[in-house]
Amino acid sequence: MTKKIVITGTHLTPAVELINQLKEDSIDWDITYIGRNFNSHEKTSPSIESQIIPKLGVKFYGFDSGKLDRRWLPNTLAGIPLTIRAFFGIFQVLRKASPDIIVSFGGYISVPVILSSYLQKIPSITHEQTSTLSLSTKINSKFTNKVALSFPTTIKNKKYISIGNLLRHQIYNNRSKYFDNQKIRLPIIYVTGGNQGSELLNKLITKTKKELINKFFIIHQTGNQSCLPSKNYLPINFIEDIGWVLNHANIIVSRAGANTCQEIIALSKKSILIPLKVSQQDEQLKNALLVKKAIPETIIIPETNLTPKTLLESINKLIKIKLKLVNKPQINYSLLNLIKTI
Repeated sequence: MTKKIVITGTHLTPAVELINQLKEDSIDWDITYIGRNFNSHEKTSPSIESQIIPKLGVKFYGFDSGKLDRRWLPNTLAGIPLTIRAFFGIFQVLRKASPDIIVSFGGYISVPVILSSYLQKIPSITHEQTSTLSLSTKINSKFTNKVALSFPTTIKNKKYISIGNLLRHQIYNNRSKYFDNQKIRLPIIYVTGGNQGSELLNKLITKTKKELINKFFIIHQTGNQSCLPSKNYLPINFIEDIGWVLNHANIIVSRAGANTCQEIIALSKKSILIPLKVSQQDEQLKNALLVKKAIPETIIIPETNLTPKTLLESINKLIKIKLKLVNKPQINYSLLNLIKTI
């Protein structure tokens, strides 16, 4: 049996996991991905999905779309023509692809996709990774068949269903030819600002690197920002062998994105979390607090208190603590099963 599916959204981690599950499924899925051409409307750097999805052998269509910026109205107004243009382009892609279902992983690019699918009467599901509903999810929920949530909900609406998040297959694989050949003998600190990186964390590591590399090996996911490697410091734009890194990291220093936080909980890792000061409904702070509830040793540093000194003190404190091991997490196939019922 062959079926067609279109995946869209800017939350790449669960989207890639769904693609992996679809490829292993008994159904022969014809997969298409609709994403962004660039990380922002300024067109300064290619989007992470435009770089990763084609490598998976999946058809990729990129569009430039505006976003509803609730903090700066001119950005919203400037993006309206882009959104209209994207809508008509996406409408034609869906008309040609004629998918059986569409799955959205949020972000402003997903809104014209879901609206187009609604007008063409194509069934759709939108998946929310965070504990709060994003603006795109709220908009998409008006036009989609199901809203799949990562956390339990009190919403009394049959359209909403809690199925959990999709943790990556890769986090269960702690082997890597590349990293095993590095012969790393120092404790490992993994620094990440998410798939797109974090300018704040990148600058912070630059300031603390000289002191850190005397005692630690730093693996730094930089996103699109380039940093020079040195002894005991390995910067990488996008980490392929993420399972090895997560399982071998003694400490994770990170922003508090939903996917990263849930992986930290699943693998019971020591972490220092720096939530975005300005995030929708304080979602990153809420994510960090969920990690701390599950792993009390977690250190949360607000951006206003973040300095090279506070980071170094937190690392030196946390490295001495031992955490209890947890049961190996299970791969979540709930979204794939939900897709088959629509």
